[in-house]
Amino acid sequence: MSEEGSPISSPPQPVKPSETEERKLPMLLDIGTKGGASFLSLVLFIVPLIAYNVIVSTTGMDGEDVGRWIGVGFTVLTLIGWSSTYILRVATKDMTYAKQLKEYENAVIAKRLEELEDDEVLALVEEMERDTF
Repeated sequence: MSEEGSPISSPPQPVKPSETEERKLPMLLDIGTKGGASFLSLVLFIVPLIAYNVIVSTTGMDGEDVGRWIGVGFTVLTLIGWSSTYILRVATKDMTYAKQLKEYENAVIAKRLEELEDDEVLALVEEMERDTF
């Protein structure tokens, strides 16, 4: 229980993205939205079917062979695409854990800065300015 007048710690508030970080893609093209995920799923379902029909009707190849090769090609391309996005996120440290760790470090630094006296803050600022030049 807390007494009146004592500060009650509240959970951290979610960080709102700045205007520069907001998504600029339309809803159907942004895979981070439900509409984008649904649209992408629909496209990934329809494209192989269209490719199958086009190849079978234009080349006269056997439908089973075409289906097998489209299945293999679709699987390989999807696997390469997904893996490349994962590798890119790891290389740029754009993963949930890395973001949470950075936010935590910033919160700890901000809390420590709050606890410092004004003269200590001024001394730190002066020291940083000396180190910068």
